[in-house]
Amino acid sequence: MTDGQPPAPAADPLSRYRTLQVISILLIVGGLLTIIAVLILEADLLFSGPDLDPGQLGRAVVALLAIVAGGVTTVVGLVMNAVRAIVVRTALPPTRYRGASIFVLLLIAAILASIGSIAAGPDLLALQSGGQLTLRGSLLLLTINQISLLAVAGFFVIAPRALAGVRLLPDRGGARSMLLGFALAVPCWLGATALGIVLQLLLELVGHRPEPGLVDIVVMRIDPTVLILAFVLVAPVAEELFFRGVVYNAWLREYGPRTALFGSAALFAVIHANPQSGEALIGSVVSIVPIFGLGIVLALVYRRTGSLAASMALHAGFNAISVTVALLVRAGVLDIPLPT
Repeated sequence: MTDGQPPAPAADPLSRYRTLQVISILLIVGGLLTIIAVLILEADLLFSGPDLDPGQLGRAVVALLAIVAGGVTTVVGLVMNAVRAIVVRTALPPTRYRGASIFVLLLIAAILASIGSIAAGPDLLALQSGGQLTLRGSLLLLTINQISLLAVAGFFVIAPRALAGVRLLPDRGGARSMLLGFALAVPCWLGATALGIVLQLLLELVGHRPEPGLVDIVVMRIDPTVLILAFVLVAPVAEELFFRGVVYNAWLREYGPRTALFGSAALFAVIHANPQSGEALIGSVVSIVPIFGLGIVLALVYRRTGSLAASMALHAGFNAISVTVALLVRAGVLDIPLPT
């Protein structure tokens, strides 16, 4: 205090580098708008495939370059936004979440996955056209999203210790928590499947029959070994680390247990939505609602046990049952209508 004047209030540490934040938002919005505009204006040209008129090749190249430029601009803006958030939030106490926005992290992961999937482009085309698939390409297609989530979580959350003090595994009883997870897999799968069938029947009653999505096509086409590796090993580890380890704990620290529980489950379900057309968009409810319920159970199991191993085991068991049933149907051993 000077000359009887009260001290000036301390500046909000989260307001630092605000100009950098504004620039990052402008880059993100500008890049996304560029991509969307090109996709809308040049949709017929970009998706004409082998029917492309050679005279339109130059225009197609310009459109693709514009999309690449928009993607690069978006990535630069997202990374700038994430780094700025990490820097300014280091001033918060260790009990708070000190990382980038979860939605920014998801966008970065989505763009990384899109870039990574380019390497499996021939397999993606073969999957849609009925052509021959390769083991490496199909494995990349099924795991690139999870690999991107792991990379983002490691670089923007784990490395800067944005969730310092969070325990992902218990001091003891890890094997017991895994057994609990595996034991819960069967009733969870039965409940989710029953709910999916009921929702599908309700949609059919009002005239909407859900179309098979990309995941349904994948299960019926890709090598069983790849399915097991992707769905039973990679997906449970990567998705539990991100959605329960990062999202749940970040929102628990910032918004409380209710938002953490329902918010992480909702995000988990939306990420798994698999619409391929307008009709499939309506039918995606069939998958979103059961997966939302599964996300709640996974978060509750993690909260109750304090162990990601438990939720990973439940997730792996759930997926293992789904893959086994789908392969039995594919082999003609079972003849049951699976919900799409």
